[in-house]
Amino acid sequence: MKKINNFWFRSSAWLLNSILLLLGFSSCDSNGSEMYGTPYATYSLKGKVVDAQKQPIPDIEVKIKMGYGGDYHSQTAPLKTNVSGEFSFKESLSTGGEFRLVARDVDGTANGSFKSDSIDITMDKPSGGDGSWFQGSASKEDIVITLQKDEAK
Repeated sequence: MKKINNFWFRSSAWLLNSILLLLGFSSCDSNGSEMYGTPYATYSLKGKVVDAQKQPIPDIEVKIKMGYGGDYHSQTAPLKTNVSGEFSFKESLSTGGEFRLVARDVDGTANGSFKSDSIDITMDKPSGGDGSWFQGSASKEDIVITLQKDEAK
């Protein structure tokens, strides 16, 4: 009985592997080592939030939304600008390198009131990958988001 069960198990495993192979699925890379996961890259964004006179604005919330094809869906935890109005983001992601940065004044009138604004960033293709799942890294620096005063507040 055990021999029959083993036969059916091996036969069904062979059949399933054959079907997956025909569909183009594989769990090995070109070197024959097993691979599981999703390709990813390390993305780095650095910038500054300023007012119309190019003065830095501290304590501005910057949300990083990620997307593909102009559809921004997921986001990271919000960042805050430092006393020089600067923000910095670095993370390993499996997205296509498209980001929307949304700057929002959340501290009330502490440093003046500003209207929210956003900027879209498309990164260059990552470079320096290891030839497997790690696609490398890409960075964009000197990003400037200019916020306008909100006279209504």
